[in-house]
Amino acid sequence: MLFPPYNQSKSYHLICQVKFYKTSFPQLVISTDLIKRLYYGIILPMIPRYKEIINDIQSKITKGIYKEGEKLPSESQLMTQFKTSRITVIRALKELEFTEIIYREKGRGSFVAPRKGHTQKVISLIIPHKTNFFSGGQQYVRSVYKYCQQYGYLCSVHYSEQSSKKERKILEDISKHKVSGVILYPINSKNIDLISTLIIKGCPLVLLDRKLDEVEVPVVESDNYKGAFEAVNYIIDKGHREIAFVGAKDSITVGKRYKGYCNALVSRGIALNKDIIFTSYHEKNSDDRQEILTLSEAEWIITRIRSVNPAVSAVFCANDLIAVRLMKAARLQKVKIPEELSFVGFDNISYSETEELNLTSVEQDFDQIGRSCVELLYNKISNTGNEPASVIIETRLNEGNSVFCFEET
Repeated sequence: MLFPPYNQSKSYHLICQVKFYKTSFPQLVISTDLIKRLYYGIILPMIPRYKEIINDIQSKITKGIYKEGEKLPSESQLMTQFKTSRITVIRALKELEFTEIIYREKGRGSFVAPRKGHTQKVISLIIPHKTNFFSGGQQYVRSVYKYCQQYGYLCSVHYSEQSSKKERKILEDISKHKVSGVILYPINSKNIDLISTLIIKGCPLVLLDRKLDEVEVPVVESDNYKGAFEAVNYIIDKGHREIAFVGAKDSITVGKRYKGYCNALVSRGIALNKDIIFTSYHEKNSDDRQEILTLSEAEWIITRIRSVNPAVSAVFCANDLIAVRLMKAARLQKVKIPEELSFVGFDNISYSETEELNLTSVEQDFDQIGRSCVELLYNKISNTGNEPASVIIETRLNEGNSVFCFEET
C-alpha cells in the first residue's frame, strides 16, 4: 500500500496542507510524491515567489521550450501566470538578466540570451515611424525581420518617432553594444557625427530610403523620381493641367519626388506655378522633428488651392498621409472628390479614412526593399571584398478612383 490505513484526523490534516500549498504556490504540481511527503510530515521548503519565476524560466530554457533569442512572456503575462505583483516579476527578470540568462530591451521585452561562448548575431533596425504612420513603417519592419531570420540573425527594432533626439539616443545605445550591423532609416543628417563614428568603428551600415550626402554608405530606396514622374503623367493623361504639389521637401526622398513632378509637367508643356506648389508648411514643428502636415494646415492649403485661377483640378502628394489629410480637409469644405479635386499619393498604404475612396497611389515594394537591405548588410558583414552598391527598387502606380477623367465627360 502507498499509504498507511485510513486515518480521519491525519487525512483531514493532509487535505488542509495540500490546499495551503496549492493556494500559496499555484505553479506547484500536486504529485503523488508530494502527497506522500506531506502525509509523513516532511515539510516542503518555502520558495519565494520570485525564485519560482526564475526556476520556471530557467527550466524552460534548459528544456528548449524557450530558445535562444526568443521573446519571453511579458511582465503582465508573468503576473497573471504566477498570480503575483509586478515588483516580484521585475525582481525575477532583473536577477535573470544579471546572471546573463536573459537580456532585456526597453519597450520590447525580455529575451533568452545566447549561451556563453556563442556570439549574439543581432541586426538593429532604426526606423522613424510606427504602425501606418507617415510611410510603410510596419511593412519595413516585417520584411527586415523576416529576412534577418532567414540569414540567421535576430532583429532588434528601434523607433525614433520622427525625432532626431530620439534617433541620437538610439545610436548612442547601439554603439555601446556589440551588434552585427545596422539598417538605418535616417530622419536627416543631424546625427552624422554618430553615424560616421559607427562607420569608423567598422560597424556595417546600410541606409533605408534616404541617402546621406555626407557619407558613402549603400542605400536601398524606391525609384522616387520615376514613380512621381509616371504618376503626374497619369494625371495629365486624365485631362488635368493645373496640378498642385504638396510635400515638405525636408529629405532627399521628397526632393526626388518633387523633381519627378516638375519634370513631368515641363515635358508635357505645362509651366510650373509656384502658387500651387507647397514644399514647406506654415505650422512648423520643433527643430527636433520632421515637418508633418496637420489638418488645420491642410485646410489652409485647400483654401489656397481653391482660390487660384485657373482652378486646380488635381493634387500630387509626396506621401499618402498628406493625401489623406488633404482629402479630409477638402470634405470639410464640401469639395467633391474626385469630381472637383483629384488626388494621387505615394506609398500605397491603407488608411481607415480612405475606405470610401480608393486612393490612386505610387506603390512601393516594401518587401523587396527590406530584403535588399538585409542582403546588402549581410554582404558587408561577410566581408566579401567589394563594397555593396546601392539598390533602387521599381515602383508601380496602383490605380484607384481618386482621379477624375475629363476625357470621359
